[in-house]
Amino acid sequence: MMDFTFKKAQKLLTSKDFKSVFDHVHIKAGTGELLVLVFDNQDERPARLGLVVAKKNLKRAVDRNRFKRTIRESFRTHQHQLKGLDFVVLSRRGALTLDGPALKRVVDQTWRRILKKRAANIATRDS
Repeated sequence: MMDFTFKKAQKLLTSKDFKSVFDHVHIKAGTGELLVLVFDNQDERPARLGLVVAKKNLKRAVDRNRFKRTIRESFRTHQHQLKGLDFVVLSRRGALTLDGPALKRVVDQTWRRILKKRAANIATRDS
């Protein structure tokens, strides 16, 4: 049975962790609601997630918390496919326009796009 918990080892905690993703972006995927920056560690450690949710984009705490909760939930269910990647998810102004299920759909589609881009990068790197 797969373990779908979200452990401390799967979180970007320090500014050094966030900086490594911001400085070495391998993949970018975005929509009007969010931007995902990805750093490919090229190893088999668990995927790690960091969230940057600005008050400028989501003014109410309830909206920021809903956004973060939805991202974490989607990440938790896709973490086994995303091994070896570090993610920073940034909110954009459009995030306020989506309700919970719509945001989850957008995030799930973003994970799939990232996996396709990673596969393409691996194919070009190996050839």
